[in-house]
Amino acid sequence: MNLPTGHCLQNRKYQLLHVVGQGGFGITYKGILYTEVKGPLGKIKTEVPISIKEYFFKDYCYRIADTCAVGIHSETGRQLFDKFREKLIKEAKILSDVHHPYIVNVLDVFEENNTAYIAMEYIEGHSLKDILEKKGILPEEKVLKYIRQIGQALQFVHDKNILHLDIKPSNILIDKNDNARLIDFGVSKRYDVENRETSTTMLTLSKGFASIEQYDNEGTQVFSPCPDIYSLGATMYNLLTGKIPTESILRATRPLKNPSERNPAITPKTEEVVLKAMQISPADRFQTMAEMMEALDMPLPPVEDIKKGDTSRDISDENDDDTIVLSPPEQTGGTDDEQTIVNHNPPLPEQAAEKKKKKKTWIIALICIFALIGSSVALLIGNNGPDPIELPPEISGNENPGTNQPVMNELLQTSEITAGQENNHKEPKPIIPSGEGNIQQPEAGIRQEENPGEGDEESPELSPEEKERLYGGLVASGKQKMNQADFAGAAEDFNKAKELKLTEEVIRLSVANEEKAEEKRIADKKSLYEEKMTFGNFKIVRKKSTGRYGAIDDKGEEKIPCRYVSVDIAGEGRAFEREDKLFDIYNTSGVLVKSDVMY
Repeated sequence: MNLPTGHCLQNRKYQLLHVVGQGGFGITYKGILYTEVKGPLGKIKTEVPISIKEYFFKDYCYRIADTCAVGIHSETGRQLFDKFREKLIKEAKILSDVHHPYIVNVLDVFEENNTAYIAMEYIEGHSLKDILEKKGILPEEKVLKYIRQIGQALQFVHDKNILHLDIKPSNILIDKNDNARLIDFGVSKRYDVENRETSTTMLTLSKGFASIEQYDNEGTQVFSPCPDIYSLGATMYNLLTGKIPTESILRATRPLKNPSERNPAITPKTEEVVLKAMQISPADRFQTMAEMMEALDMPLPPVEDIKKGDTSRDISDENDDDTIVLSPPEQTGGTDDEQTIVNHNPPLPEQAAEKKKKKKTWIIALICIFALIGSSVALLIGNNGPDPIELPPEISGNENPGTNQPVMNELLQTSEITAGQENNHKEPKPIIPSGEGNIQQPEAGIRQEENPGEGDEESPELSPEEKERLYGGLVASGKQKMNQADFAGAAEDFNKAKELKLTEEVIRLSVANEEKAEEKRIADKKSLYEEKMTFGNFKIVRKKSTGRYGAIDDKGEEKIPCRYVSVDIAGEGRAFEREDKLFDIYNTSGVLVKSDVMY
């Protein structure tokens, strides 16, 4: 699956040394950049260590042995692969001007081997997630140092109207100088001067670190630092307690434990900052990264001072394209505590900004209602457990929960399974707004639009809970139909599920269903024949409907037409008898080599 050691890219500009990590969406290699450095004696050829990320969907890509190119198992997989590859290249432009001492620099993005590659500077060190797993919770003083550095990096990108949207310990590297470096802008978003979203990346939700507004399709279409502030607070919580906080969307019924309950050594000031950063309602959080740092008595330096301390260097060639992108880190081990959920791409019509204005009021009301209901339910059921609930493999689709690749679980772990599976977690249905000024209980299933396309009023939309319930039901129904060999029905269910939420789970199921449908089609074709003997790569067969002989390939296609009365050996080939008592001679490749032979 991996490219071989020593493999070169871009006409020997880059050479790969070895794999340093791989996951569901890519393979990361350590490599060498061959470049020239200008000096007093002229240009000197030099070798610079780098990291190179190859875009590779693990479960439905394969390596073509002769060319090292990336192949796709099915047409469905190819369409999705090409779609996300185009997005990856397009979103590379987001980071064309992001150069900061606490952000890993990216050198190049290019296409080769039927896929995309990202070249970035090589950092000697480990992620905070690795350090946490190996050494346990970090001292508060050390955590504050790293958080201040990442705070500077985030303030820098926020000033450029960019949100990172995936802050977590595995996306923060600690280099050999003990400085924090922010990586993985793969799902970041850029906003224009009117604070409207202009980029179209796939929405990614890192379990326990994503803010509640990231679960809403339109929750991040208007620029606000609040989602990154929530995630940085959740990162502090994880580093100081060793526990991943409860998912924001589940906290209404599963309250978050105070950090000091897990680690009494945490100072009250730090705990206060963590809890404020992690408020469910964005309005209750810090509104800027600078405000959060000031609350920690760590005011951010002016931008000019940050630039003076920038020791990073541009080692790209003078004529290189400035298009750059950062690579998501790949995990090769660890626990299942931290999971990444990939949601469908949020729509980007021009009307989105107008819709957002209309919905802003009731979205805030919804968040407050969730919080109030959560407090009441928590008192009734006494469920204060902070650890995330894990779905069983048969529901989540994750057959190996010990791996750390992205796992496409349902966003609400307690959602109802609607196709023949009982729901063992009966949660009270939340009250959700169905329009301005109206609050209703959600109906089961899909809300049908009345007179779609007529009038100027907005059609009612599904809530996140309804989407999860419907998505889970469609996936379960599709699995059941696939097991019953109703592949057309399963494909219909999976396609509907993809419209609600595009996940690795439903992609994998769609590909598997397509493959099983093809297997059945081949088996049905082969059932029309009686197989007699092997002939090269073919099978000599007798067609049941006519009683005539011929040969088929492994897909049931006739390579020697079944029109012959009998068949016999003819040297290394086969002699097929015609009705006129003459013979046609075929070789083992199925090629007619002699005709009209008296045998």
